[in-house]
Amino acid sequence: MPVDILTTDFDHSRKARREPLQSEEFAQIIYMKTPPYKTNVGMNRLLSHIVFSLCASWYLVRNRRRYDTIYATAPLNLLLWTAFSCTGTAKKIMDVVDIWPDALPFSASTRRALAPIFVVWKWLFVSSARKADIVISGSNVFLQEAKRYTSKDTQTAQFYIGHDSLNYSVPKEPLFTLAYVGNLGHLYDFETLLDVLSEEDLIGRMQLFVIGVGDRQDWLLHELSRRDIPHRFYGVVLDRDRLGSILCSCHAGFNGYVRTNASFSYKATTYLAAGLPLVNSMRGDLQQLIDTYDLGENYEAGVREQLRGALLRLSRRDHDVMASSCRQFFEANLESSRVRGEIVRYLAKNLGFIVPEMDSAKDLAHV
Repeated sequence: MPVDILTTDFDHSRKARREPLQSEEFAQIIYMKTPPYKTNVGMNRLLSHIVFSLCASWYLVRNRRRYDTIYATAPLNLLLWTAFSCTGTAKKIMDVVDIWPDALPFSASTRRALAPIFVVWKWLFVSSARKADIVISGSNVFLQEAKRYTSKDTQTAQFYIGHDSLNYSVPKEPLFTLAYVGNLGHLYDFETLLDVLSEEDLIGRMQLFVIGVGDRQDWLLHELSRRDIPHRFYGVVLDRDRLGSILCSCHAGFNGYVRTNASFSYKATTYLAAGLPLVNSMRGDLQQLIDTYDLGENYEAGVREQLRGALLRLSRRDHDVMASSCRQFFEANLESSRVRGEIVRYLAKNLGFIVPEMDSAKDLAHV
């Protein structure tokens, strides 16, 4: 079945315009011109999302009889609502990646001051859930919130975020090494991490490997140097072999968030793909899985004593045993071909498609 992709012409990670490429996997990729922004916080990013949502929705209005299935992701609530409202009898799939404004780290005073805006913002999510035929999410917490508003006929399912294996046989660093992969932005608990790593009895005993870019990159690197915390900065690493080799030389992955509670993060999946136990402050699914399957240590964001204890406990454990637990969980639940196969079978069943018999999840992943 031919599939079209509607996307923005602005690359969120690079903060630059995309080259309008096409792919043989899709009938066409349609790029919507949207305003650029320089940081992940502020009105310019919100304006860019609004413009993209309106442009994509206007395209769907003009082509509403062309598509029999519409797939859209939250948290672009405006896009979800307009897309689902204008496409008539088309099957509507809502993928809940995040829930805005609920999961955003606004202060209590900001939420009170902007209460009318937040009510409308959340209403767009609620109304979209009511219109959806299928709701899926990588987080059970997000899925349960969406199910509060779905109709009795809506089909719902939760799938973890898949990833290719990053299992490489490389020696571990001589120092206990914590890896951080992803955006260097304002949602992450770097302050607490820096405070702990620079404590007098820990300085020089642990190091941090940083992979990524973001708004706080210069600040983070300056603080690491100023506090004499051993570290290496790799920037963006797109090559899978290099990424896997770097991560497998580390001992744990940092998944510390500030004031967020609800998901199974992409970075957590990346760490587990390399067999790294997690140092985690994210509540919800991930917190429970860590406790149940021995995938690392949880701590409360901002609490130095808890983060210090988590790091020390991990540094004293048998790293081979921890890596084995993480890899077993990854292979059973997160390996990309397995996850893709589960999604293909689920959507085929609920959209009335026939999937040919496959010999393995890897074969099914190519459907």
